Amino acid sequence: MIMMLNLKGGVAKTTNTIAIAEYLASLGKKVLAVDADHQSLAGELLLGENGLLRAESRCKTLHDLLAFMLNDGFNAEAIDTYITHQVSNIKDARENLDCIPCSHRIDEFSTNMARARRGHQTNEEFLSRLNRLRRVFNRWCNNHYDYTLIDCPPSFAIQILFLLGSADYFIVPSIPDRLSVRGSLFLLERIRMRGFTRIRCLGTLWSMVRVQIRNHLDIMNLVKNSAAEYKNLPRPFETYIPNMAAIADALDSQSEFPHFQSKYQYQATRLFKSLCEEIMQRIAQLPNAQSSYQSTTEPSSGS
Repeated sequence: MIMMLNLKGGVAKTTNTIAIAEYLASLGKKVLAVDADHQSLAGELLLGENGLLRAESRCKTLHDLLAFMLNDGFNAEAIDTYITHQVSNIKDARENLDCIPCSHRIDEFSTNMARARRGHQTNEEFLSRLNRLRRVFNRWCNNHYDYTLIDCPPSFAIQILFLLGSADYFIVPSIPDRLSVRGSLFLLERIRMRGFTRIRCLGTLWSMVRVQIRNHLDIMNLVKNSAAEYKNLPRPFETYIPNMAAIADALDSQSEFPHFQSKYQYQATRLFKSLCEEIMQRIAQLPNAQSSYQSTTEPSSGS
């Protein structure tokens, strides 16, 4: 389970989530894309406008799943009923790519959390139950999918606190400018302060890079050379994603495509192939995140 996470908006979290999900699915990997942003852009891009409306009308969204998980009658196998299957417009990816779309109603989830908390005698009892649900969600996703990719809003909304306690890893998409990098550094501190010690950072993904902008190249070089002000930034991937019209056109297209390259064109395909190989390598190099679940509650996360 990998979150695409940054507290700064406009850094291509959604774009990269969908492209990575579609590329991995085109390789034959079983992939679940989770849209955790109330704007529901990832869900709409994968399901189409009508598909998203159907999921909303049938109450098959992330909001509905999380609300159901708080019920006493929750059964993990019911998670599948909240998933929309085979969602890509790429023929050789569609069979392997599923999605849990988001809903504008996700903002109501804090109300459900408060209601559920009142059903327990102590806050610690509620957090203990919530932690068990996080573990259940992690195990279910990892048992049914090779990869779960989570598109996050630029905030620590309540669903993000839940997912931070569920996911194995996160990637920090960032534009190589000072404001975006500062937001990335702030993100790491916030995660540490909230006590999420299990989740591992795979690295910084430079996105929307414009090589004609000198500042972008300067910051990328400063980070690569371990400049003091950027020493705490997660190690960037060698592959960076430039600001490409081909990627924007691919995501905006309503057409059907036979394979990944026909949708994203050659250069973007080469970049996402290289990026996904790096992601796999870094996961292989890190300790098994699933073995590090804490049996105790996380006092500040989600409380």
